[in-house]
Amino acid sequence: MRLKYLDEKIIALRNEMREQMNHESALAEKASAENGQEMQAIDLYQSFVDIEGKPIQVVDQKIMEGKITFRMPRLFSIMAPELAALKYPSERRPNIIYADESTTINLAFNAIQYALSDEEVEDFRDDMAEALEQAQPSAQWMEKEMAVINDKAIGFIEVITPALDGSIYNLMFFSALDNQALIGTFNCMEEDMETWRPIARSMMETLQFIPNGGNGGTQL
Repeated sequence: MRLKYLDEKIIALRNEMREQMNHESALAEKASAENGQEMQAIDLYQSFVDIEGKPIQVVDQKIMEGKITFRMPRLFSIMAPELAALKYPSERRPNIIYADESTTINLAFNAIQYALSDEEVEDFRDDMAEALEQAQPSAQWMEKEMAVINDKAIGFIEVITPALDGSIYNLMFFSALDNQALIGTFNCMEEDMETWRPIARSMMETLQFIPNGGNGGTQL
């Protein structure tokens, strides 16, 4: 299989993914299964979006020194370092972690020093999916796809992983930034998936990669 040919960086990343998934399972709260609902498209290019009956403002975000922009409901803030250390115990935790007020809904971005071109994104996605399969053999797989979003190759997987007293919905997406690997991760409890899965997918679909970046860093 292709995984046995991966270099040490990918193997280390696989081990980190296993450790993180196990850690999230240990921290997870009780959730009820609400799977199987048809996903409705969400337009995040409008000024407000309805979330559980409440109008929530949608804002532009800049990350990675302005090299990436996307649209996000204004319910998130950058996770405090001490909380990030608890939820992501690895010293190589994601560069940027957003969380809602409850900290149970998270969006993280991690740029890693692993050479990757747009043409290699699909293979990289497959490697990460295989690593996750090994780390979580009882995971429930939903999607494994490639997309072109604003002229950029994005690979993504959607999977539900078991937790201590429930399950976690995960959207992981992969792309190349400055010829290095970029990994994005959204997760929430499965009981919140009906609300947040379409929003997570829509946030991913608003990603724009800006050559040479722009002014400023992360916007809150």
